[in-house]
Amino acid sequence: MELGEELTIGGARQAYFNQNQPRSRFLFQCSSPECRALKVVPKITAVNYYIHPTEKARVKSPHYKDNEHYDHHAECEWMLPDEDEGSDAPLPGETELQTRTRLAKRQLTSVIDIFVPPTQPEQPVVRPPRAAPGDEDEAGAIRRRGGGGAEGTRSDRKHRSGDLRELVDYYHDTREALKDLFPEVTINVTGRGEIPLRSYFKKVAWARPDTAGYVYNGGGRIEPREGAGFVFNFYDKVADKDASLQVSDEVMTQHRSRRYVNELLDQARLVRYFTFYFLGTFTYHEASDTMVAQVTDLRCLAIDLGPLRS
Repeated sequence: MELGEELTIGGARQAYFNQNQPRSRFLFQCSSPECRALKVVPKITAVNYYIHPTEKARVKSPHYKDNEHYDHHAECEWMLPDEDEGSDAPLPGETELQTRTRLAKRQLTSVIDIFVPPTQPEQPVVRPPRAAPGDEDEAGAIRRRGGGGAEGTRSDRKHRSGDLRELVDYYHDTREALKDLFPEVTINVTGRGEIPLRSYFKKVAWARPDTAGYVYNGGGRIEPREGAGFVFNFYDKVADKDASLQVSDEVMTQHRSRRYVNELLDQARLVRYFTFYFLGTFTYHEASDTMVAQVTDLRCLAIDLGPLRS
C-alpha cells in the first residue's frame, strides 16, 4: 500500500531491503479488482519477506497468506475452490503416483506452474486505482467462508512467475517437503515446455560451455569490489577451468533491485560463502584461461547467504 504497486512476494522483499535504515514493514491489500471495489478492502498478510534467504536454517519461504479477519469478494481468486475440492481420492485419469504428488504439494505455501525467464526490460507494475464501491449487498455472498458462486477453480489460474528468487524458494520447498516424490514435480518453462523441476536446476560443476536453458547454481566467494559491479568466484570448476560470474558497473547501477543485491553482498564479511543461482551461460575467456558467465539483468540472479563465520 505504501508503494502503490502490485508486487510478487519476491518484489516485496526487494522493496523492503531497498529502504534506508531503519526499515519499516509494509501493509498489503488484496489486488483483485472485485475486492478493491469493496468498502473495506481485505488486507493480505506477507510472511517472511523481511528475512534474507539463507542456505542453512531455512525459514518458511516468503509467501502471501489470506487474513482471516477480512472478507473477500465472491469472485476473488482467494475464494475459488481447489481443483480437487479437497478430495484425497484419485482424479479421473490420475495415476497413483500423481495422486500422491498432488496431495503432497498441499504442504507447500505456494506453487509455480509456469516460469517465464525474464527477458523484457524492467517495468514497474502500477496498482490499478481503487474503484468506487458498488451497490451490491456485501453481506452474505461476499463472506469469506460463505462459498461464493465463482465459476472455475483456483488451479484454473495457473501461477505464472518470472521471479527467479521465487522459483529458487519453490525449488527448495518442494524438494524438502516432497522428498521421494520431488522427481515427479514438473514446471512449464516458457521456451522449453514442461520439464521436471529438478532438471531445470544444474550445479555449476555440471555446466557445459555455451549452454543456456538452466538455473546454474554453486557456492563461492566475492572478490574485493572496486566499483559498483562485482566478480563472484565459484568453488567448482567448469570444463576443468576456474569459473566466475561477473556483473558490470553498468548493470549494477541501472536495475532497481541493485540495493537489495548490495545488501546481500555486504554480508560477505559475515558469512563463509554465498550460493549463487543464475540464468545464463559460461563462455571460455582465453586471456585468463577461465570460464566466465556474465549477468546483464539482476532479475536473472538470486543469492543465498551461507553459514555465518565462526
